This record gives sequence, C-alpha cells and structure tokens, in this order.
Amino acid sequence: MKLLFELRPVEHLEASVDYYRGLGLEPIAWPSDDTALLGERGHRPTIALVRDPAEGALGGGGVYDVGDVDTFFEEHRDLDWLLSPADSPLGRYAVFADRTGTAVRLLDPAPGDGAEPSGTTERRLARL
Repeated sequence: MKLLFELRPVEHLEASVDYYRGLGLEPIAWPSDDTALLGERGHRPTIALVRDPAEGALGGGGVYDVGDVDTFFEEHRDLDWLLSPADSPLGRYAVFADRTGTAVRLLDPAPGDGAEPSGTTERRLARL
C-alpha cells in the first residue's frame, strides 16, 4: 500500500480551500463540485478536501494505492469492508476498517482523458 494523499472531510469546501491556500497549498484539480485536490504548485496533491456527509462520518485519513482496488477487494474479502469498490470522482474507490475501526481508503485514480493508459497512479496524479 502506497499513500497517495490525505482525505479531509469538510462542510464548507470553498472556505476550506481558502484556508489551505493561506498555508501554501494550491488547488490542483476539482474532480467534482464537492472535491478539491490541493498540493504545492507543480507537485502531486497532498490533500483531498471532500464535502460529503458519509466521508465526514468516516473521519479523515490516508488514501492508498493498492494497484487494483477490485482485485484487492476480491483477495481480501475477510476485511471489514465499509464500502465495496465503486466509482467516485477520484476513480475506483473502496473503504475498509482496520482492527481499531479506523477507515482505510483505497483508490484507483480515474483514467485520464484517453491520452495515456489507465492504471498507473503516478502518471494520473502527476497530471493533476
């Protein structure tokens, strides 16, 4: 598992983006009206701000690349899955709870505009 970025549920997305801007992070992409990816200019995102009550209930935490979310799900059916693989604005997404109940988020980033093969996290996030 490789850490992609931190996910932070927020109630007021635009105000939260402004707050992190003041700390030196810039919006890199807006995958949806309720999601903003932020990071240092010219670098990969370090934070995803998400306005979503379900994510708020799970709390903040890391988002990890496991290669293929669907394959990981099939190979680890014994985990405490909170969300089975589903499409999201960021890509293929699933969530399980670790032994302490902490949400562990997995992501296959959304394929690009067709100019590159899908599947490689670094290429997709580097473009954002």
